[in-house]
Amino acid sequence: MTKYILWIYIAISIANLIAKVIPSEELNLYTKPLLMPLLMIYVYKSSLGKTTARILLLCIALLFSWLGDVVLMYQSNEIYFMAGIGLFLIAQVTYVIVLKKSMYQNPAFDLVKVLPFLIFAGVLFYILLPAGDFTIPIVIYGSVIMVMAATSRLRDGNTSHESYRLALIGSIFFLASDSILAFNSFHTAIPYAGVLIMSTYCAAQLLLVLGILKHAE
Repeated sequence: MTKYILWIYIAISIANLIAKVIPSEELNLYTKPLLMPLLMIYVYKSSLGKTTARILLLCIALLFSWLGDVVLMYQSNEIYFMAGIGLFLIAQVTYVIVLKKSMYQNPAFDLVKVLPFLIFAGVLFYILLPAGDFTIPIVIYGSVIMVMAATSRLRDGNTSHESYRLALIGSIFFLASDSILAFNSFHTAIPYAGVLIMSTYCAAQLLLVLGILKHAE
């Protein structure tokens, strides 16, 4: 039964992407708010009888992602956009904590492993900044998501290979999704940006959940 939740999630994700292509605001309104609750149900079903603080934190990350999803549906309003960024910031900080808890021991900092993320952040900030009133939010949120991606990279050798691989790919997809959103919002409009943002976002959340759940306590 649990695996069918993932298939429903994938089906709803595809429906939401179709909503972006058509475009259909009504279909988007029906599908987008369902995505994170489906993953939360999957986490709950997968963790029956073995709920830990790590699992609860994962659900919190998904909850704030869901709140961010709903609020950003009204991103034409600047207040809602900023609120959405704030909610996703909480989600990203929670993901950092969850990823750190999904390791056998605290890893030593390895500059070589995280260097690609640092370079990417530097290039992205160079392109996007300054961005007026959004400069500080971009720097703060961008830095946190880079920490999230770097933390997933530092899990190498500190968890199972499958857990490491899934979570790392998920974090890279999350980084790609937010980078496309930022570039499209603050620099240059990207054709089919909504499709690119949501496809990478849906994949990111799914892979992060699967990767974190694969870690053995």
